[in-house]
Amino acid sequence: MFGELNLSEEMLKLLNQIAVKGAYIFVAIAFFIVIQRITASLINSSKQKLEGRPGISGISVSFWLSFLYYVIVIVAFLGALRIAGISYTSILAGVSITGLIVGLATQNILSNLFAGMMILAQKPFDIGDSVTVGNYTGTVKAINVLTTTIETLERLEITMPNKMLVDGAIVNNTKSPTRMWNFSFYVDCWEKYPDIKAHIVNLLKADKRVLEDPIVFGELTEKGIRITVRAVAETSQLLTMSRETQDHIIDLLSELGCKPLGVTEITIQGGKSRSE
Repeated sequence: MFGELNLSEEMLKLLNQIAVKGAYIFVAIAFFIVIQRITASLINSSKQKLEGRPGISGISVSFWLSFLYYVIVIVAFLGALRIAGISYTSILAGVSITGLIVGLATQNILSNLFAGMMILAQKPFDIGDSVTVGNYTGTVKAINVLTTTIETLERLEITMPNKMLVDGAIVNNTKSPTRMWNFSFYVDCWEKYPDIKAHIVNLLKADKRVLEDPIVFGELTEKGIRITVRAVAETSQLLTMSRETQDHIIDLLSELGCKPLGVTEITIQGGKSRSE
């Protein structure tokens, strides 16, 4: 009978310890979530207020607010561990077992962090600039401690590591006030080439968005005549101008009874090419 009583008391003590430990863990999790959400809200609010102000770099605001967010979240995480009664030394001991994995992860984190600082120091672009990175062209939406986000012309949000931007070439379309549009296509009606050239030249000369005399020339190839069109316009108007001009060329070829044999190259917005 006494043995059963002692067993019951030990069970109650164990359950009480589990309940207390669970309560501390619950409070720790709640503490971390509240701090994280409040911090995220304040960071976003500060970002909206500071970006766009005269004399304040949008890229600096985005980077340092992101850096501050991660610092606060890490401190909150350590505080949550302390509330939960979890020892830092036990975590470090567990980390040492998987040191290689953690080391590789830390290396990637640090490389992206330093890449972000290089972007911040050199300022190759700012928030709102149109840039071309690799195969992507879009508007810079944010630069964080580890990543940069751009929105493409197709409204796709692309998030890429900062190291990718530092290691590759960045074309800032916004910093170039004017851009050249290069458009090449094939036709099979070589006898109508003079009319096609004259119509395209007159079309571009009549377009007020074209800043310099357009260049139109043809090349004889095995596939047919390759016609190349080059025109210079302001960066902000180049995309619209190029699309409208292509529509006019399609209508022109249809009127002349010419069959287009394919587009070889379209170069716009900082040298982005597409082959068809």
